[in-house]
This record gives sequence, C-alpha cells and structure tokens, in this order.
Amino acid sequence: NANDDVLSYSRYGDTHRFVGVISKAFNTGTTVSAFYEYAQGGRYNYIYGGDINNDGSSINDLLYIPTASEVSQMNFSGAGQAEAFEAFIQQDDYLRDHRGEYAERYGALAPWRGRWDLKILQDIKILEKNTIQLSLDVLNVGNLISSDWGVVQIPTNQQVLGVTVDDNNVPTYTFDANMMDTFSYDTSLLSRWQAQFGVRYIVN
Repeated sequence: NANDDVLSYSRYGDTHRFVGVISKAFNTGTTVSAFYEYAQGGRYNYIYGGDINNDGSSINDLLYIPTASEVSQMNFSGAGQAEAFEAFIQQDDYLRDHRGEYAERYGALAPWRGRWDLKILQDIKILEKNTIQLSLDVLNVGNLISSDWGVVQIPTNQQVLGVTVDDNNVPTYTFDANMMDTFSYDTSLLSRWQAQFGVRYIVN
C-alpha cells in the first residue's frame, strides 16, 4: 500500500562525510587555502521498469531481488537474459547481499567520493590604505591533475529489470545483457575541474 507509513532511509544526506580546511598566509600577501571532502552517500532505489503491481505507475515499484534458483524460473523476453541478470546481481554488493528480499527504499549507496578545492589570494597594496586582491579558485583541483581523480560514480540504471504483465497476471521480464556494471562515471560538472578568477578593491 503506497499510503502506508514505512520507516525508511532518506534520499538526501551522506552516510559518512569527512571535511577539512587548511589555509596559510605568507608575508608576501599571498594566501593559499584548500577545502577537502570525502563522503559516502548518493542513496538510490532499485525499481522495476514497469507496473508490476498494477498501481498505475511504472516508476515506483521496488524491485524484488530473486535468488539464483528463482532467476532460473523467471520468464524472460529473450535468450541469455537470465544469465546476464544473475551476473549483474553477483557483481552488485547491495543486490548480492539482499537476495530473496525486496529492495529497501533508498537502501543502496553509491561509492565514496572525494575532492579538493583550491583558493589562492594575492593582496597588492596601492597607496596607503587601499588593496587590490586577486583571487583564483580551482574547484575539484584533483581532476585538473588527473582525469581519474575527483570523479563521481552514479548508478547506470536504477530500473534494472523491465517487466510487463499480461491479462492473466503473468509477468515477462526484460534485462539488457549489455549492462554489466552497476556504476558509471558522472560526466556533469560534479566530476570536472573548474576555475574562476576574481578581483576585489578593498578600502581599509
């Protein structure tokens, strides 16, 4: 019943999060600061790609994670899909550990993520009480150094198993045999370095 109150995980908020800040000011008027974050979060659901319970929605039915023997008894739409689905379950930590159960609401977690942000300030004195401050911010500076650093992994597809139900309430399942890994790299700005420059005029 979609209207029942069920205690479950929140979609938002990291499970673990470590942050750090370090800053050093030099006599030359230069200040170098860095911010670091290392966190695990990114909660998500495993749901069916279809309306298996006939509630009128094809995007809210939590996936039942079958055992190996149950997978072999499922009716798939094409040859090799059962074996591919079993292999996908085996490589996925959450699915492998919860076989024979329904997936929890936001029970699965994306991998840990880490990033460094760098800020450099340079004060230039002009006249007696005035200062021009130049700034450089490099967000996710690790990704500037190496394309393998500072990247975020997200689930490739949360609707891993498609389903249709005929007039006799018999389900037919579809699994994309090309989907072999749970996670892929986020290609948005979250996984890319960015830089910005700034100028401030300060009157003391």
